[in-house]
Amino acid sequence: MKPSKTGAGSLSRKLTAILLSTVMLMAVAADNSIYVDQTGSGATVTMTQDGYGNVIRGTANGDNTTNAVIYGDNNQVNISQVGSNNTLKLGMQTTTGNGQGNPTVNYSVTGNNANAVIDINANGQNTAESNTVNVTQTGNTTTLKVGIIGNENSISATTAGGASNSVIANINGNNNTQTISLTGGGNNSATVTQGVSGASSSNSVDITAVGASNTFAITQDGGTIGNSVTIGGYSAGSALTGSSNSVTVTQNGSNDNTANIGITGGSNTVSVYQGATTGVNNIANLKISGSTNAITVNQNKP
Repeated sequence: MKPSKTGAGSLSRKLTAILLSTVMLMAVAADNSIYVDQTGSGATVTMTQDGYGNVIRGTANGDNTTNAVIYGDNNQVNISQVGSNNTLKLGMQTTTGNGQGNPTVNYSVTGNNANAVIDINANGQNTAESNTVNVTQTGNTTTLKVGIIGNENSISATTAGGASNSVIANINGNNNTQTISLTGGGNNSATVTQGVSGASSSNSVDITAVGASNTFAITQDGGTIGNSVTIGGYSAGSALTGSSNSVTVTQNGSNDNTANIGITGGSNTVSVYQGATTGVNNIANLKISGSTNAITVNQNKP
Protein backbone atom coordinates (compact mmCIF):
# COMPACT_ATOMS: atom_id res chain seq x y z
CA MET A 1 0.00 0.00 0.00
CA LYS A 2 1.58 3.27 -1.07
CA PRO A 3 -0.71 6.23 -0.47
CA SER A 4 0.47 9.77 -1.12
CA LYS A 5 -0.66 13.09 0.22
CA THR A 6 0.01 16.40 -1.48
CA GLY A 7 -1.57 19.78 -1.22
CA ALA A 8 -1.21 23.47 -0.47
CA GLY A 9 -2.82 25.77 2.01
CA SER A 10 -2.66 28.84 4.25
CA LEU A 11 -2.04 29.19 7.97
CA SER A 12 -5.67 28.34 8.67
CA ARG A 13 -5.55 25.14 6.63
CA LYS A 14 -5.28 21.91 8.59
CA LEU A 15 -4.19 18.72 6.91
CA THR A 16 -4.44 15.35 8.59
CA ALA A 17 -3.07 12.35 6.76
CA ILE A 18 -3.57 9.12 8.70
CA LEU A 19 -2.41 5.70 7.70
CA LEU A 20 -3.03 2.64 9.86
CA SER A 21 -1.80 -0.68 8.54
CA THR A 22 -2.07 -3.85 10.59
CA VAL A 23 -0.08 -6.80 9.36
CA MET A 24 -0.64 -10.37 10.51
CA LEU A 25 2.22 -12.84 10.65
CA MET A 26 3.09 -13.85 7.12
CA ALA A 27 5.83 -15.83 5.40
CA VAL A 28 7.03 -12.75 3.54
CA ALA A 29 7.88 -9.31 4.90
CA ALA A 30 5.39 -6.49 4.48
CA ASP A 31 6.31 -2.99 3.41
CA ASN A 32 3.75 -0.34 4.36
CA SER A 33 4.77 2.96 2.78
CA ILE A 34 3.71 6.57 3.03
CA TYR A 35 4.90 8.99 0.36
CA VAL A 36 4.71 12.64 1.46
CA ASP A 37 5.23 15.84 -0.51
CA GLN A 38 3.21 18.51 1.32
CA THR A 39 3.20 22.27 0.75
CA GLY A 40 1.41 24.69 3.03
CA SER A 41 1.67 26.46 6.37
CA GLY A 42 -0.17 25.86 9.60
CA ALA A 43 -0.78 22.21 8.72
CA THR A 44 -1.16 19.26 11.07
CA VAL A 45 0.15 15.99 9.60
CA THR A 46 -0.45 12.76 11.50
CA MET A 47 0.91 9.42 10.28
CA THR A 48 0.47 6.08 12.07
CA GLN A 49 1.91 2.75 10.93
CA ASP A 50 1.56 -0.62 12.64
CA GLY A 51 3.27 -3.62 11.05
CA TYR A 52 6.61 -4.81 9.75
CA GLY A 53 8.95 -2.82 7.55
CA ASN A 54 7.02 0.45 7.74
CA VAL A 55 8.41 3.28 5.61
CA ILE A 56 7.85 7.03 5.37
CA ARG A 57 9.77 8.52 2.45
CA GLY A 58 9.86 11.16 -0.25
CA THR A 59 9.38 9.11 -3.40
CA ALA A 60 6.62 6.84 -4.61
CA ASN A 61 8.89 4.42 -6.48
CA GLY A 62 10.36 2.43 -3.60
CA ASP A 63 13.44 4.62 -3.04
CA ASN A 64 13.96 4.71 0.72
CA THR A 65 16.91 7.14 0.53
CA THR A 66 14.91 10.29 -0.31
CA ASN A 67 13.33 12.31 2.48
CA ALA A 68 9.62 13.00 2.58
CA VAL A 69 9.35 16.79 2.49
CA ILE A 70 6.91 19.14 4.17
CA TYR A 71 7.22 22.73 2.99
CA GLY A 72 5.85 25.67 4.95
CA ASP A 73 5.89 27.37 8.32
CA ASN A 74 4.47 26.39 11.68
CA ASN A 75 3.53 22.85 10.68
CA GLN A 76 2.86 20.15 13.28
CA VAL A 77 3.97 16.62 12.39
CA ASN A 78 3.04 13.56 14.50
CA ILE A 79 4.44 10.17 13.52
CA SER A 80 4.01 6.78 15.20
CA GLN A 81 5.57 3.53 13.95
CA VAL A 82 5.11 0.15 15.64
CA GLY A 83 6.91 -2.96 14.46
CA SER A 84 10.40 -4.05 13.42
CA ASN A 85 12.56 -2.61 10.64
CA ASN A 86 10.85 0.78 10.48
CA THR A 87 12.24 3.60 8.32
CA LEU A 88 11.55 7.32 8.61
CA LYS A 89 12.99 9.82 6.11
CA LEU A 90 11.55 13.24 6.92
CA GLY A 91 12.58 16.68 5.69
CA MET A 92 11.07 19.98 6.85
CA GLN A 93 11.63 23.20 4.91
CA THR A 94 10.67 26.35 6.83
CA THR A 95 11.35 30.05 6.44
CA THR A 96 10.64 31.22 9.96
CA GLY A 97 9.31 30.08 13.27
CA ASN A 98 10.26 32.55 15.98
CA GLY A 99 7.19 34.51 16.98
CA GLN A 100 5.12 32.77 14.32
CA GLY A 101 4.14 29.62 16.19
CA ASN A 102 5.84 26.48 17.41
CA PRO A 103 6.74 24.10 14.57
CA THR A 104 6.89 20.61 16.05
CA VAL A 105 7.89 17.08 15.07
CA ASN A 106 6.77 14.29 17.44
CA TYR A 107 8.10 10.86 16.51
CA SER A 108 7.49 7.62 18.40
CA VAL A 109 8.86 4.26 17.27
CA THR A 110 8.55 0.86 18.95
CA GLY A 111 10.47 -2.10 17.56
CA ASN A 112 13.95 -3.28 16.66
CA ASN A 113 16.19 -2.10 13.82
CA ALA A 114 14.49 1.25 13.30
CA ASN A 115 16.23 3.88 11.19
CA ALA A 116 15.07 7.51 11.39
CA VAL A 117 16.28 10.71 9.72
CA ILE A 118 14.76 14.10 10.60
CA ASP A 119 16.28 16.94 8.60
CA ILE A 120 15.09 20.52 9.07
CA ASN A 121 16.23 23.07 6.50
CA ALA A 122 18.77 20.97 4.66
CA ASN A 123 18.54 23.67 1.98
CA GLY A 124 21.09 25.60 4.03
CA GLN A 125 19.04 28.78 4.40
CA ASN A 126 19.67 29.01 8.16
CA THR A 127 16.08 30.02 8.79
CA ALA A 128 14.61 27.25 10.94
CA GLU A 129 13.69 28.85 14.26
CA SER A 130 11.91 27.71 17.40
CA ASN A 131 11.33 24.19 16.11
CA THR A 132 10.74 21.39 18.60
CA VAL A 133 11.72 17.79 17.84
CA ASN A 134 10.59 15.09 20.29
CA VAL A 135 11.68 11.50 19.65
CA THR A 136 10.97 8.34 21.66
CA GLN A 137 12.59 5.07 20.56
CA THR A 138 11.92 1.70 22.18
CA GLY A 139 13.83 -1.34 20.98
CA ASN A 140 17.26 -2.61 20.00
CA THR A 141 19.64 -1.38 17.30
CA THR A 142 17.78 1.82 16.51
CA THR A 143 19.41 4.80 14.82
CA LEU A 144 18.26 8.41 14.96
CA LYS A 145 19.85 11.19 12.90
CA VAL A 146 18.67 14.77 13.40
CA GLY A 147 19.93 17.78 11.47
CA ILE A 148 18.80 21.38 11.96
CA ILE A 149 20.04 24.68 10.52
CA GLY A 150 18.68 27.62 12.49
CA ASN A 151 18.29 29.18 15.93
CA GLU A 152 16.39 28.52 19.16
CA ASN A 153 15.51 24.93 18.32
CA SER A 154 14.93 22.17 20.86
CA ILE A 155 15.69 18.45 20.46
CA SER A 156 14.61 15.79 22.94
CA ALA A 157 15.56 12.17 22.22
CA THR A 158 14.74 9.28 24.57
CA THR A 159 15.91 5.76 23.77
CA ALA A 160 14.78 3.04 26.16
CA GLY A 161 14.41 -0.70 26.55
CA GLY A 162 17.20 -1.94 24.33
CA ALA A 163 20.87 -2.06 23.41
CA SER A 164 23.10 -0.82 20.60
CA ASN A 165 21.02 2.30 19.98
CA SER A 166 22.52 5.52 18.63
CA VAL A 167 21.58 9.21 18.46
CA ILE A 168 23.43 11.47 16.02
CA ALA A 169 22.62 15.19 15.99
CA ASN A 170 24.15 17.89 13.77
CA ILE A 171 22.99 21.40 14.57
CA ASN A 172 24.11 24.77 13.22
CA GLY A 173 22.77 27.87 14.89
CA ASN A 174 22.48 29.72 18.18
CA ASN A 175 20.52 29.11 21.39
CA ASN A 176 19.75 25.49 20.53
CA THR A 177 19.18 22.88 23.24
CA GLN A 178 19.53 19.11 23.12
CA THR A 179 18.41 16.63 25.76
CA ILE A 180 19.34 12.98 25.18
CA SER A 181 18.48 10.01 27.40
CA LEU A 182 19.83 6.50 26.75
CA THR A 183 18.56 3.72 29.00
CA GLY A 184 18.39 -0.02 28.62
CA GLY A 185 21.18 -2.35 27.60
CA GLY A 186 24.74 -1.56 26.64
CA ASN A 187 26.61 -0.19 23.66
CA ASN A 188 24.44 2.88 23.28
CA SER A 189 26.02 6.00 21.79
CA ALA A 190 25.38 9.71 21.30
CA THR A 191 27.28 11.90 18.85
CA VAL A 192 26.47 15.62 18.96
CA THR A 193 27.94 18.36 16.78
CA GLN A 194 26.84 21.98 17.13
CA GLY A 195 28.32 24.54 14.79
CA VAL A 196 28.40 22.26 11.74
CA SER A 197 29.54 24.86 9.21
CA GLY A 198 30.34 27.79 11.46
CA ALA A 199 30.53 29.06 15.03
CA SER A 200 27.42 28.68 17.19
CA SER A 201 26.74 30.37 20.52
CA SER A 202 24.68 29.71 23.65
CA ASN A 203 23.99 26.07 22.82
CA SER A 204 23.53 23.39 25.46
CA VAL A 205 23.70 19.59 25.51
CA ASP A 206 22.40 17.40 28.34
CA ILE A 207 22.98 13.62 28.18
CA THR A 208 21.95 10.93 30.66
CA ALA A 209 22.46 7.20 30.33
CA VAL A 210 21.99 3.94 32.22
CA GLY A 211 23.77 0.86 30.90
CA ALA A 212 27.20 -0.49 30.07
CA SER A 213 29.70 0.50 27.39
CA ASN A 214 28.07 3.78 26.44
CA THR A 215 30.00 6.24 24.26
CA PHE A 216 29.52 9.99 23.91
CA ALA A 217 31.22 12.48 21.60
CA ILE A 218 30.25 16.15 21.77
CA THR A 219 31.75 18.92 19.65
CA GLN A 220 30.64 22.54 19.88
CA ASP A 221 32.26 25.37 17.92
CA GLY A 222 31.43 28.50 19.85
CA GLY A 223 30.95 32.07 18.80
CA THR A 224 30.86 35.20 20.94
CA ILE A 225 28.96 33.44 23.74
CA GLY A 226 30.05 30.12 25.19
CA ASN A 227 28.35 26.74 25.06
CA SER A 228 27.62 24.21 27.80
CA VAL A 229 27.57 20.42 28.14
CA THR A 230 26.13 18.36 30.98
CA ILE A 231 26.67 14.60 30.95
CA GLY A 232 25.48 12.00 33.38
CA GLY A 233 25.20 12.32 37.11
CA TYR A 234 26.60 15.78 37.71
CA SER A 235 23.21 17.43 38.04
CA ALA A 236 20.61 16.26 40.53
CA GLY A 237 18.19 13.77 39.03
CA SER A 238 20.46 12.76 36.15
CA ALA A 239 22.68 9.72 35.81
CA LEU A 240 25.47 8.10 33.89
CA THR A 241 25.64 4.65 35.42
CA GLY A 242 27.48 1.68 33.97
CA SER A 243 30.93 0.40 33.12
CA SER A 244 33.40 1.07 30.31
CA ASN A 245 31.97 4.51 29.52
CA SER A 246 33.86 6.86 27.21
CA VAL A 247 33.15 10.60 27.11
CA THR A 248 34.81 13.13 24.80
CA VAL A 249 33.93 16.83 24.87
CA THR A 250 35.48 19.42 22.53
CA GLN A 251 34.36 23.05 22.75
CA ASN A 252 35.93 25.96 20.89
CA GLY A 253 35.08 29.60 20.73
CA SER A 254 35.82 33.13 21.87
CA ASN A 255 33.99 33.04 25.18
CA ASP A 256 33.42 30.88 28.25
CA ASN A 257 32.50 27.21 27.81
CA THR A 258 31.26 24.90 30.57
CA ALA A 259 31.45 21.10 30.85
CA ASN A 260 29.71 19.28 33.72
CA ILE A 261 30.37 15.52 33.78
CA GLY A 262 29.31 12.94 36.37
CA ILE A 263 29.98 9.20 36.08
CA THR A 264 29.34 6.27 38.39
CA GLY A 265 31.02 3.05 37.30
CA GLY A 266 34.37 1.53 36.42
CA SER A 267 36.88 1.73 33.58
CA ASN A 268 35.66 5.16 32.47
CA THR A 269 37.62 7.40 30.12
CA VAL A 270 36.96 11.15 30.09
CA SER A 271 38.67 13.63 27.77
CA VAL A 272 37.69 17.31 27.94
CA TYR A 273 39.17 20.04 25.75
CA GLN A 274 37.90 23.59 25.87
CA GLY A 275 39.66 26.23 23.80
CA ALA A 276 39.09 29.95 23.47
CA THR A 277 40.82 32.38 21.16
CA THR A 278 41.11 35.10 23.81
CA GLY A 279 41.96 32.89 26.79
CA VAL A 280 38.73 33.51 28.66
CA ASN A 281 37.50 31.40 31.55
CA ASN A 282 36.40 27.84 30.77
CA ILE A 283 34.90 25.64 33.48
CA ALA A 284 35.14 21.86 33.77
CA ASN A 285 33.27 20.21 36.66
CA LEU A 286 33.88 16.48 37.02
CA LYS A 287 32.38 13.97 39.45
CA ILE A 288 33.84 10.50 38.83
CA SER A 289 33.16 7.46 41.01
CA GLY A 290 34.70 4.11 40.10
CA SER A 291 37.98 2.45 39.27
CA THR A 292 40.49 2.59 36.42
CA ASN A 293 39.33 6.03 35.27
CA ALA A 294 41.52 8.02 32.86
CA ILE A 295 40.85 11.75 32.78
CA THR A 296 42.44 14.31 30.47
CA VAL A 297 41.49 18.00 30.69
CA ASN A 298 43.03 20.72 28.51
CA GLN A 299 41.31 24.09 28.73
CA ASN A 300 43.90 26.30 27.05
CA LYS A 301 44.25 26.62 23.32
CA PRO A 302 47.91 26.19 22.27
